[in-house]
Amino acid sequence: MDNQEIQNEEIEINLAELFQVLKEHLHIIIISTLICAILVGAFTIFFVSKKYESTARIFPKPEVNEGIVDYSQINSNNSMTKNYVALLGGNNIQSKVAKELNLEVEDINKYVSVSNETDTQIISISATTTDPQLSKKIVDTTVDVFTNEVKETLNINNITTVDDAKLQTSPVSPSVPKNIVIGGLVGAILSIGIIFIRFMLDNRLHTKEDVEKYLEIPNLGVIPYFED
Repeated sequence: MDNQEIQNEEIEINLAELFQVLKEHLHIIIISTLICAILVGAFTIFFVSKKYESTARIFPKPEVNEGIVDYSQINSNNSMTKNYVALLGGNNIQSKVAKELNLEVEDINKYVSVSNETDTQIISISATTTDPQLSKKIVDTTVDVFTNEVKETLNINNITTVDDAKLQTSPVSPSVPKNIVIGGLVGAILSIGIIFIRFMLDNRLHTKEDVEKYLEIPNLGVIPYFED
């Protein structure tokens, strides 16, 4: 048997021993998993602030002359949509929203997100805070301020609201089930890691087979151990 075969055999034996050790300590792994899952779940429920999100969707409606849609304006609206998104996220709109709600501009910037839905002219305006009423109020105020701003400064009066912001009673974060699963996984990984490290650092000989294997001497007998 060459050195490579001996090394492969030792690796196989070590893996078998490792799985046996993990099996013997399965109860510790399960307990660690449950404890970490419970702790993370409790921390999430009692200490992590719930956040509520409200969303409104607006649309630059094309003009209709005598029942005919002006397709040139549709193309114009397509190019203007990105400009609208930039305006909504700009300091001018957000400072006016902050002033009306007695908030700081930095808060509005942190709470509000604006996006253009893919392959559409629809713009989504969302606000996420720890107060569901405040989230809705921020979105409503943002829509009103933006609509008035483009009407006064750009002479555009075609912004229509597709979906009004709703008062949400269910938080969007944190996700308690998700955090519990993550906590359980962390507990399992930590316990398995500790068991693995102890196994790798354990140089003791536990059985007569270990003596014959590692010391390469025959086993002549076993001294029994009796507890007092």
